[in-house]
Amino acid sequence: MQSELFQSYEENSKIWKISEINSAIRKVLEQNFSQVWVRGEISNLKAHSSGHYYFQLKDSNAQIKAVLFRGDARNLASPPKEGSEYLAFGDITSYEARGDCQIRVRHLMQEGVGNLQMEFERLKKKLSNEGLFNPEKKKTLPRLPQKIALVTSPEGAAKEDFIGILKRRNWKGLVTLFPSLVQGTKASSELIKALHSIDKSKESFDLVVLTRGGGSIEDLWSFNEEELVRLISDFEIPTISAIGHQTDFVLTDFAADIRAETPSGAAELISSLYIKELENFENLFNSLKHSTQSSLSKFKESLNMIELQLKLLSPRSKLEQAQQTIDDLGDRLKILTYNSLKLKKGEIDFFSKVIEGLNVQKIINKGFCYAEDQDGKIISDAVKISNQQSLVLNFRDGTKRVSAS
Repeated sequence: MQSELFQSYEENSKIWKISEINSAIRKVLEQNFSQVWVRGEISNLKAHSSGHYYFQLKDSNAQIKAVLFRGDARNLASPPKEGSEYLAFGDITSYEARGDCQIRVRHLMQEGVGNLQMEFERLKKKLSNEGLFNPEKKKTLPRLPQKIALVTSPEGAAKEDFIGILKRRNWKGLVTLFPSLVQGTKASSELIKALHSIDKSKESFDLVVLTRGGGSIEDLWSFNEEELVRLISDFEIPTISAIGHQTDFVLTDFAADIRAETPSGAAELISSLYIKELENFENLFNSLKHSTQSSLSKFKESLNMIELQLKLLSPRSKLEQAQQTIDDLGDRLKILTYNSLKLKKGEIDFFSKVIEGLNVQKIINKGFCYAEDQDGKIISDAVKISNQQSLVLNFRDGTKRVSAS
């Protein structure tokens, strides 16, 4: 049996290095678990002197290690807290030096805090149960929207970002602004008024875009008002809700036909639809439409694979691994230094006790004495004392001169 195994090993087996296995595991994880959301409670939180955070995310059944690097931690409103529940956004990877599976966290969003968050969840559940967010209610976006109604603040950066991207991508069409407040107590009523104006307009709009920049839950609350959400859900014209940043969610996102992560994302989506349709009209016959869409899909998959390969070849991943290794080695160095100093201190204490035990004065204090000749030399042997020699005896409380007989 052993000889058969040895022959199989010689013919077919490859001897893997541990580093090769760990590297392969990391690549598989990053290929299949990129940009994921994870919900869990933070435990074993460690804020390293480098500015990075190391912790574990756990639920009732399992846990996973996590690292939040300094650059991403700077974008948080407050540092992570031990024992708090969070939504974590990032990539599943591994720390090759130890073979640990972990999530490389890019953003943390704390859950379950504040009355507004509770009200948000209550309204979301209520409207969802009524069917306002059902997929079958969603309308398909027009392939070539030529007339867009934009509802936002005329002074906000969202308007400039949206229109600027459409222009840069050579989108051809008309954008009509319906100005409205997008924050504050009056914002919701103005947003509703703007939508009613669109509905009554003589213009036949192909698409409505509701947008503004990011902010806190208080800043975005106008887009959670029940009357506005119901109006969006039942609006006859297809709608896009592009409110805040990637991690911001409002109820109009669920009620609209499409949610865009940002104002820029909405413009990219619209212009992408426009560009694709132009390509179809310019290059393909209607009879070959299905075949062409299949080719474009394969091309997109190829681009995704190339993008993934470039990501794996990027030095950033190796630098992050190196940063974590430096932190790990730093901790080990601190422990080794502490243990070494502790050992040296023990040796010093031992020799101090030995030296103290050899102290002549301490020996005399125990009831002993020693003799010196008249030159002050200590006499250690009796044979060295001559008759009538003058001696000095040293006692605990003083000296006594005597004569040897």
